[in-house]
Amino acid sequence: MAAKYCEPCTARGITTTASQWCTECEEALCPDCTEAHRVLKMSRNHHLVEIGKLPDQIHLSYNCSKHQQLPFDYFCVDHDVICCKECWPKYHQTCKKVTSIDIASNNSKQSQSFLDSEEQLRFILEALEKLSKNCKDNGSRINQEETKILKQIKTMKENVMKQLEALEKSLLKQLTEKKDKYVISLKQQEKRIGDLVKSTKAQKESLEFIRDHGSDKQAFISIHLSQPVLYEIENKAKQLTESFADISFTFVESGSKEKLTDLGTIEIKETPFSIPFVPYKQRQSQVPVVLKHQITSFTRIYDIDMKGEILSGVTGITVSDNNTLIFCDVITKKVYFCDENDAYQSSINCSCSPWDITAIPGTTTAVMSSKDRPWIQFIDTSKRMLLKKIEVDQSENCGIAATKDHIIIAPKGKMQVLDVSGKFKSNICLAGIDFAVSCIYLCSNGNICFSFKDSVYCITSDGTSVFTYASPDLRDPRSLQMADDSHIYVVGHYSHNIHKLTSTGTLVDILLNDYISKPLAFCFNHDFSKIYVANKDGKVISVFTTDQ
Repeated sequence: MAAKYCEPCTARGITTTASQWCTECEEALCPDCTEAHRVLKMSRNHHLVEIGKLPDQIHLSYNCSKHQQLPFDYFCVDHDVICCKECWPKYHQTCKKVTSIDIASNNSKQSQSFLDSEEQLRFILEALEKLSKNCKDNGSRINQEETKILKQIKTMKENVMKQLEALEKSLLKQLTEKKDKYVISLKQQEKRIGDLVKSTKAQKESLEFIRDHGSDKQAFISIHLSQPVLYEIENKAKQLTESFADISFTFVESGSKEKLTDLGTIEIKETPFSIPFVPYKQRQSQVPVVLKHQITSFTRIYDIDMKGEILSGVTGITVSDNNTLIFCDVITKKVYFCDENDAYQSSINCSCSPWDITAIPGTTTAVMSSKDRPWIQFIDTSKRMLLKKIEVDQSENCGIAATKDHIIIAPKGKMQVLDVSGKFKSNICLAGIDFAVSCIYLCSNGNICFSFKDSVYCITSDGTSVFTYASPDLRDPRSLQMADDSHIYVVGHYSHNIHKLTSTGTLVDILLNDYISKPLAFCFNHDFSKIYVANKDGKVISVFTTDQ
């Protein structure tokens, strides 16, 4: 910053206001001193500037930074540096091109170096101006973005509230649907119980009437004629008791807080009826009641030794009344037989590719479906020979199951009920099923279970839905079985496991994750102590014990 007062006058003790500045002397001058400065020989060529035109800060230094009392007098061309008379002999005495700074600075204002310095400063200023503008713009933009983000937060909050409301609505719907499902099921159960009570009372009233008003002959005939009816009523009462479960609902809060996809789930607990139904004859003979065991796991024993036979794709497996294991291979086109000790015995060739097979209880006959032909094939399991074939329209790739009275096969969109000779009796419509069902099972309580795509279905004998079960842990469900504990077991081909369900379709447990890979079919032996699994896409028959 230039001095406000004239420095030569100040040195003489006089205070006068400065009006000019000498850039060479770096002094402020009053008008009188300015005139003298212009005429003195040593300063007449100095550059004078009006005080008012001086910048706030002047970065001019003519003295050496190492010898601050000495001005720059020389310029070393070799090193491109300016130096004082002390620096020259010390640092540049051997340099060949050292000249006076007065000569070197001649016309320096028009030199390229000066112009480059000006351009460099202009460039820096432009860059700084842009940076300053960006700072201001950034500040303004941040304020705008704050406003925008506040709106987004508000919108997000509204969306979260909508999502919460939607999740709440979904959860309430789930609760209502599950409640309605089980209330309807309980009402149906209550109706069946009521019908059975009515039938039982009618039989009781008839027997009491004969006791009070009939003859001994009538009583004798009535007792014998009513035995089948009483047996049927008792059997239905037993089935109702075994299938009944006490239902309770609980809410399980979702554990995922980071990503809110649901609020929780409605868990259903089914407790089997605590009082077992013991048939009258069993109680009468004082036979101890043995409660049915609960299967909790499976333990692998071994793979069946096929004695050189190669399995390529076993898709159907069953056990006959004498515990003979029978299974069919869709690729080798054979049916194989093993004895009750799981020793391979023999095989028979088929004219088509067999798909599923089932033994008809109380007989030495099995019946199987075909993958590529619309017929069913009967087999004599004692003589190990093929019997008759019966055409069944659209029955290719169908599952097949049998009781002592019926054969059921599942062509496209329906189930056909045949008698044990293969004669058509009736149809059961399958709502929403447009393809052949490849795996079916007839439960001991009279219901029919089957797998289709990634779900398991259960219907009554008239087609009424009992339950539908699906789970991300069950992929491509195949074969189904019901054990003597009244639980349904279903094997997952691509999930490599077995799901244990209640008779009303609630998951109890997921079993057998180890030693099982791409199972296509499985079945229990007659006392439910073992299961046979068509393992590894049906290339191996693995045997497991049931753990209780």
